Amino acid sequence: MEEQKFNLVEEPWIPVLRGGRVVEVGIREALLEAPSIARIETPSPLEEAALHRLLLALLHRALKGPRRPEDVLDWWRAGGFPKAHIQDYLERHRDRFFLFHPQAPFLQVADLPAKNPLPWSKLLPELASGNNPTLFDHTTEENVPKASYAQAARALLVHQTFALGGLLRRHGVGSAKDAPVARPALFLPTGGNLLEALLLNLVPYTPEDDAPIWEVPPLRLGDLEGAKTEWPLSGRTRVYTWPSRGVRLLDEGDGVRHMAYGPGVEPLEAFYRDPMVAQRLDPRGGSVVLRLSTERSFWRDFSAMLPRQEGKVAATVEHADELQGLLEEEGVEIRPTLRVLGQVSDQAKILDLRREVFPLPPGLLSPRGEENLEKALKAAEELGQGLRNLALQVTRAVVGERDRKELVDFAGSLPLERLYWHALDGAFPGFLGRISEEGAVETWRQELRWAAQEAWTATRLFLGTGARHLKALAQGERVLGRLLGRLGAEVKA
Repeated sequence: MEEQKFNLVEEPWIPVLRGGRVVEVGIREALLEAPSIARIETPSPLEEAALHRLLLALLHRALKGPRRPEDVLDWWRAGGFPKAHIQDYLERHRDRFFLFHPQAPFLQVADLPAKNPLPWSKLLPELASGNNPTLFDHTTEENVPKASYAQAARALLVHQTFALGGLLRRHGVGSAKDAPVARPALFLPTGGNLLEALLLNLVPYTPEDDAPIWEVPPLRLGDLEGAKTEWPLSGRTRVYTWPSRGVRLLDEGDGVRHMAYGPGVEPLEAFYRDPMVAQRLDPRGGSVVLRLSTERSFWRDFSAMLPRQEGKVAATVEHADELQGLLEEEGVEIRPTLRVLGQVSDQAKILDLRREVFPLPPGLLSPRGEENLEKALKAAEELGQGLRNLALQVTRAVVGERDRKELVDFAGSLPLERLYWHALDGAFPGFLGRISEEGAVETWRQELRWAAQEAWTATRLFLGTGARHLKALAQGERVLGRLLGRLGAEVKA
């Protein structure tokens, strides 16, 4: 019989930055010593999101709230969470946090058959395994490295949070659905330390009709065969700890190399909106979740989630904005950052893992802030479109009329549009940090002008010095002048 081993409440497995060093801590230490921890420190954006969601689920249940923003404000003033509540809660449910347990291993299924095991690396999208392309490493299924218990625990949590749907063919289930937040972008405000990060994301909560995975009876194989168990996709901590797949890590005594694998709980559609997810208006008038893209940085879609464009801001961002306002009324000034985390996928394949970091200034969600953001992004997109057309004009002048695809491909090879957006990727956080200040939009237009001119200078060097090239560049120069002139009188050449 499997012995109880590696309790996640006490064993070190959460990587954090403390005192300038990265160390691993257990759940109890992370929650009770949060003021002394700078942040969760991991290179994986998915791991960062999944670990925060686990800690938030524990806080919601241990504190039975917060019921109101003022509760969060009280904990902020106190400089920590009520320790007795957290200690009592962790002690009450401690037996459900063993990574290895004969009846109830954490987030796993104890009696899942070990026949035809899979490598543990399947749990992480950045490791090559099965359908994952070798974009991030060169691990092979024939030579699976052994994972430490801490590493395996983090991978398990990431997989349950972000697993993509696809073929399964195990235990009477042909295919599995996406984990609850497998495809949306997740919005995680963070502060000066881990305590502030957790408080900024501790959106008011009603504990009734909800339960995380450790508060319900352990799942058995019989519960999951043939997709027998279906739960409504609702209840915040239930969704934060959703068992997307049946997993049993196979202990080798000093680490994990393989796992038993199977179906998880089938999600049933329910009225529920994840606090970390934002929505935008789709062309048919409905709401769709905001996702990350391999083709463009997220900031270009920033305004789509704002009420001004009938979008819905992530509840974590609204909560952080409100908390920031309450603190400022008391003379406390904070400058949180906003981390946008997630993965980019094509059906069941992972294309990219992303983490974009922005300032979260006061007034972002004010009418003035929204208006400024909308103006700025509209100006950037219009100039970007103008540069795309300019590249096409220059291409035609150089190579003559060709097949449309050939022209577009040649224009795309010019550095003009690519360098323009690259420059703005670096400039946007600065603009966002000044979003409510007088003259913010005008300063942004200067950034647009500078980015376009620098990109054009690089294009001139790229294109060549033949007669037709010089003629094309002269035409392009005139077009660029008109584009910059449309940005506003204050940036006219």
